[in-house]
Amino acid sequence: MHFFHRKIWGLLGWILLLSTSFSHAQDQLLIEKLQQGGLNIFFRHAITPGKDPVKFNPPTERPHDCSSGSRQLNDEGREQSRRIGQRIKELNIPIGEVYASSFCRCEETAKLAFDKFSSTDWLVVRPGVFKPDLDRALRSIPTKGFFNKVPSGKNNVYVGHGVTFTQGVLSSDLGLSEARIFLEEGEAAVFQPGDKPRVLGKIKFY
Repeated sequence: MHFFHRKIWGLLGWILLLSTSFSHAQDQLLIEKLQQGGLNIFFRHAITPGKDPVKFNPPTERPHDCSSGSRQLNDEGREQSRRIGQRIKELNIPIGEVYASSFCRCEETAKLAFDKFSSTDWLVVRPGVFKPDLDRALRSIPTKGFFNKVPSGKNNVYVGHGVTFTQGVLSSDLGLSEARIFLEEGEAAVFQPGDKPRVLGKIKFY
């Protein structure tokens, strides 16, 4: 009986090891692609109070409002944001433009991780509401220059909310399975831009 239990635990250990190795290999492939630039990275904002999958949003909270009436990053979320930025620097991943939802938790995540951001209301996504500006952004190759746009060789960053993908709010040609991605707080989805953008995978930099 003890021999049988040892065999079971040994098998479970091998499965866990293989699963972990596969996950690391996937992350490494994503990192190599990101180091080459030209992709779009969508982050869910960093950690806030409460438990997933349901987080409480005070009915009084408003965009650009960092008062006590809004859901904000906690200390763990602020530290997570800093770790994200530091890890991306360590991996030599080039970052171009950074856009953040106009809610405080997204703006603070972007500021602490990348020390820059442009606040935008089109990253404020509500369930079932299609956002053409976000859809267009994730399709677009990161470029530089106002008039003669050329590829920047960097990755653009978008910091938004978990509801963005769980409700399938992007256009249907992303595919149902790709449009309903669940992201943990601080986790990112990496997009290959183009007429039919592809989700290359999810990654954690913390």
